Amino acid sequence: MTNGELKITNYEEESAPVNAPLRRIIFFMSSVNNIMPSESGFFKRLPVLAAVLFFLLAGGIGLARAQVIENFDNITLLPSRGWFTQNNSIPVGSTGWFQGNPNVFPAPSGAANSYIAANFNNTTGTNTISNWLVAPNLTLRNGDSITFWTRTTPQSAFPDRLEVRLSTNGASTNVGTGPNAVGDFTALLLTINPNLELGGYPEIWTQYTIVLTGLPAGGVSGRAAFCYFVTGAGPSGDNATYIGIDTFSINTGDPPPPLDAPLDYNGDGKTDYTLVRHAVGSPGEKLNWFIHDGTTATQTQWGQVEDQPVAGDFDGDGKDDISVYRAAQNSVFYTLRSSNGTFAARPLGTLGDDPNIIGDYSGDGIDDYAVYRRGASAGQPSFWYYRHNVLGAEEIFTAVQYGQSGDIPAPGDYDGDNRHDFCVRRNNGNGQGVFYLRKSNGTADEAVLWGTTGDVIVSGDYDGDDRTDFGVVRRGEGDKILWSVLGRNNNNVIHFGQIWGLANFDFMVPGDYDGDGKTDLAVWRPNPDPAQNFFFVRKSSDGSLSAFEWGQSGDYPLARVNKH
Repeated sequence: MTNGELKITNYEEESAPVNAPLRRIIFFMSSVNNIMPSESGFFKRLPVLAAVLFFLLAGGIGLARAQVIENFDNITLLPSRGWFTQNNSIPVGSTGWFQGNPNVFPAPSGAANSYIAANFNNTTGTNTISNWLVAPNLTLRNGDSITFWTRTTPQSAFPDRLEVRLSTNGASTNVGTGPNAVGDFTALLLTINPNLELGGYPEIWTQYTIVLTGLPAGGVSGRAAFCYFVTGAGPSGDNATYIGIDTFSINTGDPPPPLDAPLDYNGDGKTDYTLVRHAVGSPGEKLNWFIHDGTTATQTQWGQVEDQPVAGDFDGDGKDDISVYRAAQNSVFYTLRSSNGTFAARPLGTLGDDPNIIGDYSGDGIDDYAVYRRGASAGQPSFWYYRHNVLGAEEIFTAVQYGQSGDIPAPGDYDGDNRHDFCVRRNNGNGQGVFYLRKSNGTADEAVLWGTTGDVIVSGDYDGDDRTDFGVVRRGEGDKILWSVLGRNNNNVIHFGQIWGLANFDFMVPGDYDGDGKTDLAVWRPNPDPAQNFFFVRKSSDGSLSAFEWGQSGDYPLARVNKH
């Protein structure tokens, strides 16, 4: 048998139950002496450090921010991200932990193989499987939670078992040797199907959350680990078939961080007033960046006059980095990292590519360098290229074909899964615009009629539901700017059509200037008078209007970079 095959002769593939009716079953342990109801068949006594919440097809709970989020899209990258694996089975079989096999069952979201798996071939004959998957080292505190999804095959005749363990010995990866060893991972947090009962391991994707308690005040450095621990297993054994694990996170009990606002250079969760100016007369005609957070102003020289300023958080510190795109036959992004002040150069694209589609396409919380390449002629396909920005490791280059010549890209996270989707607007005839959307969560593509082909695209999250909305602007009555937004919640409900700005003078610069998680209507109005250049913002938090004087005529307002 090869990786991911089942130890059964008859098998019917079961699709991921993401659209099934939701039923929530919650068990909670508030002290270490409580025991889960015996009829559940899933748990045994938890010695210390854990309270367990078990969700069947539930969306999870509103805990605080995640320190580690791993979707297992490409498990070859796990070592570079601090993960460790070791198979303590004796003898070791033909498999360890491997990329999920969609022919056995698909991932609950994303690519069908985007989960990690283990199976009966972790050992040979009839023996004990002890296969370890150890998460990165972190500082853990009381109230932190470990969350993951797992399942086995439907109607399996070979029961599976999974342990979740904790080591408080810093960065140690000591899991001992031999199938019964645990090394430093002496704290057993959870056992799924401890008695190896038929039907005791969930046969549909199921979410588990473990809340940590009993740790020393101030926290402790340690690692969480999965151990696929099955006795009487192997190709000839009565136990073990195949399990998958997906969407692992460790969430801190700290207060949530500020919301991720566009053009947020100080990490306060608000869009900053940002302008870029040519420093005429300086060597190479440099670019000067003028950034104001409403209280403090900064000025930074970065890039050259021929560069295209771009926006994104490329180092994952919650702050946007000052960055430019230098178009050439072999084009390059040049970035000044906000985390440590270091310089980065990332080649990507060629002459004619559009760099204004930057976003988090990989779902790791870090923006990816990206370009859009239009089809060369009528009917020819367009391509999206991005570099998965793995810090300190080899980056992954990805090309996705979507759209065609004549389309206009409209990047954003339209399905709310924290990954950018592939979206274009196309002429639908008679001046009507249609958005074509390929969602990163793997559900069916969409075609959404909205706006006209002459509109400027200003997509953003105007209603605060963590999904990008279809937003367009056009010249309205009296040369005013008309903003029209079609929301992604409630089946694309029209949110508003509002007048804001002057078509003959203003630049559209939407952003979250009040930090409420919603995109505000905003324009920047330049003026020959150096003291009369204003950002005019209609705040979504309370509907009030604000005017902030900043910049001078001839500046480039950076908030327009992702507008098409």
